[in-house]
Amino acid sequence: MNNQPLLIVITPVRNEAWVLDAFLTCTSSWADYIILADHHSEDNTREIAQKYEKVILIDNPTFEWYEAECRTRLLEEACKIPGDKIIFALDADEFLSEGFEKTKSWERIINSKGNEIFCFNWLNLYDNFKTAEYTKMHFEWAAHFDASVDVVEEYKKRESHAVHCSRVPCIEAEWCKYVNVDDFWVVHLAKLNHEKVRQKTDFYQVTWVDKNKEKANPINMYRGYSKYYPDKLWYLDHPVKLCSMGDDRDYSSLVQTADYGKHYVEEMLRVFKREGTDKFAMLCIWDNPYLKAAGVNPRLPLRYRILHWYLRKTQRFASKKVVRLMDKVLKRIY
Repeated sequence: MNNQPLLIVITPVRNEAWVLDAFLTCTSSWADYIILADHHSEDNTREIAQKYEKVILIDNPTFEWYEAECRTRLLEEACKIPGDKIIFALDADEFLSEGFEKTKSWERIINSKGNEIFCFNWLNLYDNFKTAEYTKMHFEWAAHFDASVDVVEEYKKRESHAVHCSRVPCIEAEWCKYVNVDDFWVVHLAKLNHEKVRQKTDFYQVTWVDKNKEKANPINMYRGYSKYYPDKLWYLDHPVKLCSMGDDRDYSSLVQTADYGKHYVEEMLRVFKREGTDKFAMLCIWDNPYLKAAGVNPRLPLRYRILHWYLRKTQRFASKKVVRLMDKVLKRIY
């Protein structure tokens, strides 16, 4: 048992009080260390974090969100802990599913020898704990590297984006073995609150255009970020349970949060104050009621107004062949 690697969780946080107690209770049941990088939280995120003995709380010093910098900071802190280690990159609204510790995949993870990257399926909950979308994609969210790998430098070489970076260094397959985990899930709670998700996805689009050099296509941005409900939802016989390891608390109250994502709105407003709105005019975000309430209502060119109307009207049918064909044509124009 003493020969097993340390289990270290790295997590960026910003105003996560609605879920942080649950996350730290569940994650403390199996992790050896939980490193939180706080991004100027304005609620009691820090106070909650300081109650848990396994938590290492650090600051994310930049004020505006830049994911690559934050995750690099987390990896640097994880590498300060001596010894063999497996790094799990989980957000505060993500939990291992109940019974994970009894699976063959978990045994495979904790007995791994190094230079292996573990890829998980996401289970997104919608509205409640009995409605979910099973994402049939594997995401690289844990890694076990031996001493031959400089984790921080490898991450810096591969990641520089402001949003949606890889969470661990995704080293080439000839150097590392990629292992898919199929007998437990990472359960994602963010979409229990659609109003907050709306602010978050609009913020992602604004941040992408603001910080990344690549030209953003407004059609891809909207289709990718604004699909609140998937085509197929699971309606489960029993509520999904979060990993508990003996903790039988009921976490269904997490559905009832009053946080509409105020800080995402405030961060968008800061960007608009600095950059103006013309740079972001192509984005289909301007029907956001919180931006309108703040007085942000740019005069959009007719071609953008027509595009935004089309995107909103067809979003429910985005997977249909005729819509995909129309999108393809419009991407050449925009």
